[in-house]
Amino acid sequence: MRGMKRIGLKGLLLAALLLAAAGQALAQSGKVLVVPFAVNAADALHSVQGSLPPILAEKLKALGVTAQAEGGKAAPDAAAARKLAGAARAEYVVFGSISKVGEGLSLDARVAKVGGGEPQAVFASAATVMGLDAAAAQLADKIKPLVAVSTAAGGGSDRIVEVDVEGNSILDKEVVILKVKSQVNQAYDPKTVNDDVKKLFDMGYFDDVQVRLDNVAGGKRLTFVVKEKPRIQAIGVTGNGDVKKDDILEAMSTKAGGVLNLKVLADDLGKIRELYSKKGYYKTEVTYELEQTDPRIARLNIVIKEPKKLYIKEVKIEGAKQISAGDLQDELATSTRHFWSWVTGSGVLKEEMLERDAAALESYYANRGFVDARVGQPEVIYGDDGITVIFRVEEGDRYKVGSVAFSGDLLFDQPKLMDRVKLDELSGKGEYFNRSVVRDDLNALAELYADDGYAFAEADVDMQKHADTKTIDITYMIAKGRKVYVRRVTIEGNDKTRDNVIRREVKLADGDMFSGSKLRRSNERLDKLEYFEKIDIETVPTDNPGEVDIKVKVKDKNTGSISLGAGYSTSDSVFFGGSVEEKNLFGKGYHAKFQGMFSGKSSRGILSFTNPYVYDTNLSVGADIYQVYRAYDDFKKSTSGAKLRFAYPLGEYTILSWDYRLDHYHIYHTNPWASSVITESAGWHWSSSVFASIDRDTVDSATKPTKGTKNTLSLEYAGGVVGGDDAFVKPMFTSNFFYPLPLDLVFHWRGQAGVLLPNAGGDIPVYERFYLGGINNVRGYELDKISPKDPWTGERIGGKAEFFTNFETIFPISKSNGLFGVAFFDAGNSWREYDQVCWDFYRAVGAGVRWYSPLGLIRVEYGYGLDADKHNLQPSQIGFSMGQTF
Repeated sequence: MRGMKRIGLKGLLLAALLLAAAGQALAQSGKVLVVPFAVNAADALHSVQGSLPPILAEKLKALGVTAQAEGGKAAPDAAAARKLAGAARAEYVVFGSISKVGEGLSLDARVAKVGGGEPQAVFASAATVMGLDAAAAQLADKIKPLVAVSTAAGGGSDRIVEVDVEGNSILDKEVVILKVKSQVNQAYDPKTVNDDVKKLFDMGYFDDVQVRLDNVAGGKRLTFVVKEKPRIQAIGVTGNGDVKKDDILEAMSTKAGGVLNLKVLADDLGKIRELYSKKGYYKTEVTYELEQTDPRIARLNIVIKEPKKLYIKEVKIEGAKQISAGDLQDELATSTRHFWSWVTGSGVLKEEMLERDAAALESYYANRGFVDARVGQPEVIYGDDGITVIFRVEEGDRYKVGSVAFSGDLLFDQPKLMDRVKLDELSGKGEYFNRSVVRDDLNALAELYADDGYAFAEADVDMQKHADTKTIDITYMIAKGRKVYVRRVTIEGNDKTRDNVIRREVKLADGDMFSGSKLRRSNERLDKLEYFEKIDIETVPTDNPGEVDIKVKVKDKNTGSISLGAGYSTSDSVFFGGSVEEKNLFGKGYHAKFQGMFSGKSSRGILSFTNPYVYDTNLSVGADIYQVYRAYDDFKKSTSGAKLRFAYPLGEYTILSWDYRLDHYHIYHTNPWASSVITESAGWHWSSSVFASIDRDTVDSATKPTKGTKNTLSLEYAGGVVGGDDAFVKPMFTSNFFYPLPLDLVFHWRGQAGVLLPNAGGDIPVYERFYLGGINNVRGYELDKISPKDPWTGERIGGKAEFFTNFETIFPISKSNGLFGVAFFDAGNSWREYDQVCWDFYRAVGAGVRWYSPLGLIRVEYGYGLDADKHNLQPSQIGFSMGQTF
């Protein structure tokens, strides 16, 4: 009996302990302890610190979460918070911090499991202290999913069996689900869900994102409950003056019909400010307003406050002592406003150009011996009456070129290497160091080796400065690499143009030794075809170090065109014209064109066809059929004819051409008392002639050359053995020279000389004689007015010898718009006979504008005839031509 009593007491004691442990465990399961948050603000927020835990605990309880508030001091870290939760027999603890942001509050909370693991971060905000209750409700909504697994009745599997979205009406549910990492068949992870909530917030399309977790058969259903920002029904713009509403709306990524995204909208406001900055409004205020009568839709109004328009009033260069500040300013793209600013856009601050200008100044100094020169970050000062830009320069010492030497893989002797570089010339003349010359020398040395098969040759420079003598010794270090051959030339991207059309322009073929100059020339030849909008020739290494592949990548462009238009020129007056042209017919490189033009003074219709490579040989064949009418001052001429053309290259830059021309023409409406030269040409005639020319062309562009030469020597032979009514021999020589100057200037010289000799079997027709004057030869004088006159009738009868020359300086006004200016000096004359040639020239000076427009080149050039008074001619002329040349 006593034994039984002992056993009974022990059993009761053990049972009590078990019940207590079970009670403690039950008390801990799912319980959340909220401890005071740390305060990152003034003492005025300590009242909030004490009131937040009970408010948050009540919000959690309202959501079905067992929660308790803790008083006292804030928990400094997760370990201290867990200790407090353990004492309170809670499974989770909530701690964190309160920060003051302007007038509002930021509540940054951490949810930690007492048993361990990484605390999960959640956050909420309140516009004012009065919004603390709403912020606590936000926190409670976000905390519940993090403790839902433990508090959910019945437990169950943690596998996510469904992911859903609620509250979305504009964005598709699939778009939202694709943004989150929590997906079906994954284990539920509170940290991943919390990251998903942040990611959805970061999308910018939602005012609120909450999570709901439900137990369903087989696991959990995870639901993201979102509150979308309103859909933009319309976008208005107010306050815009100098920038059109359409330009503003086009610049914006935010569009009507989309969901308001404040991040995207913030970028849009920056784009609008940039639009105004480009027009000189640098302090433009751009804000937005929302008009809502329905929480789901809104009208977005862009509100603009335009400030006073500011232009650059002054550009200063401080610190320049050894070089003139005026010379330095010529290097800058940033400039003050002037007369042409409405065309060029100068005077408007372009911040992206400031860094370019600083680099340009450093380069200018380095090219004149100042190798240590530095230019600081430009300073921009916005004043009430304009903008001042200041560049500050530290010049340093100035160095001359000392010795020039070579090291490394020297495959060529010293004289040949020295012949390739230019820096030794500066050394010999005792001139200052020039960094651009060094850069050109390095390229020249690399090209020298590349032309000998070393495709990957590299050249570097070692500079030794001597502060005592202020000289720099230069050593060019050359690494030749391996000699390589071309394994294969491949062509990509040509959807229209046939491979053979491209290959015949590429100067390298399978098996050739690599050559850098041939590769560069191949690119130039392809570019001159004008068949492609993009050309990229790439050297590709292969598995064999001694071989490379040449990959030619092109992108075809539209080579066919139909144009209709009208224009005016001083030679034709008002004219109308059109053309149908295909420069790459059937992708074979054939050139076919029909063009027509008519005006009160002339008309032309021409049908032409050219095959530049007959059967892929170098022979070019073409034909023209034409009908031409022109009214001269003293007669009119109508011509029907045809021409057969041939051409063959004599080397890389020289072409031999020969033509045969047969014309049937009529000269009529001559003055009854006209000069005998004119009356002898009147009536119907046949003209049969052969024409041959040698043309050497090294210019870098067919339309806007900047360097190179173009020389043509030609001879036309009519009558004699080829028959016809006309009989003459006309040799001519034309030469063009282009040379690039600093500041994107181009110097152009052109000269032309010709004579007209008699031939057996006919006469020299009046229209073949030389007449000068007009926009195409000696500007400043009227068209065809520079001509010998008949001593009896006073009519201009043309000359048998002529010469004219043009000196031009071409400068950019707005390169991006194809607008250029020109200043010129012209001189020339036409003489009645060969033995009358003398230096008595008609001279002129002038300037003009040239625009490479979509309709063709438009020229407006004013010339002043220096010798016009002496010859009783108009003292000045404005030459104007517009539209394509026919």
